[in-house]
Amino acid sequence: MSQSPDSASENSSSRRGLRTILNPVLSSIAKLLTSSGSGSSARSGIGHLGRQRALRLSALLAPRNRLRVGAAAGLVLASGLLISAVLNRNIEQLPPNNAIWLDRSWVYGDLDERRLGEFVNRLVEHRIGKAYAYVSSLGADERWSGGAQGAANFMNSRDAVAQFVETFKSKGDELEILAWIEIWTHLDNVDGYRLDDSNLHQNIAEFSRLLVKEMGFDGVLLDVKPMFSDNDDFIRLTQRVRAAVGAESAIAIAATADLTPPDLRLQNIPSIAPGTMWSPIFKQRVIAPADEVILLMYQSYRQEPLDYVNWVAYHIETYADLAESSTKILVSIPNYGGASNAHNPAIETMANALDGVNEGLRRLDEERRALVTGVAIYSDEQLSQADWNVFREQWLQR
Repeated sequence: MSQSPDSASENSSSRRGLRTILNPVLSSIAKLLTSSGSGSSARSGIGHLGRQRALRLSALLAPRNRLRVGAAAGLVLASGLLISAVLNRNIEQLPPNNAIWLDRSWVYGDLDERRLGEFVNRLVEHRIGKAYAYVSSLGADERWSGGAQGAANFMNSRDAVAQFVETFKSKGDELEILAWIEIWTHLDNVDGYRLDDSNLHQNIAEFSRLLVKEMGFDGVLLDVKPMFSDNDDFIRLTQRVRAAVGAESAIAIAATADLTPPDLRLQNIPSIAPGTMWSPIFKQRVIAPADEVILLMYQSYRQEPLDYVNWVAYHIETYADLAESSTKILVSIPNYGGASNAHNPAIETMANALDGVNEGLRRLDEERRALVTGVAIYSDEQLSQADWNVFREQWLQR
C-alpha cells in the first residue's frame, strides 16, 4: 500500500494483494520457461543471435517442452482469471460489517420515506449493516436535548425519533440502529467535572433503557468526551448502562484516539492536553464491557498523509493486540470539512484513512485481524458517488 497523497496510491492495497496471490504463479511460469531452454544447446555458449533463436524455437517445439509451454500458458490464463475474480469480487457476498454515523438532520429532519429507502438501499449495497444515529446530548441541567436544532427537550421529540427508528428498520430487515448519545464530562474549563456523580450515571442508564426497551433501538453508542486515561468513573458508568439495557442489547463505545504515541510524536502543541494517551490497561478496561469499540480516526493534528496513515495503522495494531475475541473493533473514518488545528480535511480523507486501516491490518496476524470487523463512515453530508467509489475500491474490493 502506498502512503503518498497522489491518486496513483489509492489502489495500492489491491495491487499488493494481487502481488501476494500472483507471485507464486509468475514464479512457476518463469521456472517452466527457464527449464524449457536449459538443454545442451543453451549451455554451449553459442553467441550468434540467429543460431540462439533457432535453438530456442527448436527446443520449444520439442514434445516434452510443448507440454511445459502449454502448462505455462495455462498458468497465465489462470492468473488472468484470478485477477478478474479479485477485481470483480461479488461484494454482495461480503458480510454487512460496516457502519455509518447519522447526524441529527437524519433523525430530526422529517425525511420522506422514498429518500430514506434509497439511502438504506445504498447502505445495503455497500455492506453497511449498522447506523449510529444521533439522538441527544446531556445538557448542563441534566436534561436530554431534542429537536432539529437541539434546543428542545427530548421528550417533546420522542414520538418523531421512534417513528424514524421504525421507518429506518422497515427499509432493511438486516440493518441495526444504535442510539448515539453525547455526554460531556465537563461543563466548563474550571470546575465543571461531573462524571463522578452517581445521579448522573442513573440518568444516563435510564435514558439508555428508554431508547432500547421502548423506542426500538438495538443498542446505544456512548460518546463520552473529553475522556482522559484511567478514568474509573467512565468504567462505572458503562457498567451501569449495561445493567439497564441488558445483555442482549449492544453497547458501543467511542474510543478517544491517542494523539501523541511514543513513536509518532508531534511537536509540542499547547492545545493537546496531557492525559490524552490512554494506558494499555485502561484501553482493556474500556473494551471489556463493550460489544463494540469505535476508534475515532480524526482530529489527529497530522499535516502529512504518511504521518496520518501511520497514525491510523498504529491504532489498528494497538487495539487488536488488547481486545478480547468477543469485542468488535470498528474504525471510524472521516469524510467531512471544517478545518481546524486538529483536523486537516485535505489530510484526513476517507482515502487516506482507508490506507491507514489496510496498513494496520497488514501488520496483524489472521487471528487478530479478525477482531477488526469493519469501518464506520463519519460524514457531515450525504456521500457523493466519488466517495462511494473510494469506499468500494479501497475497502470492499481490497
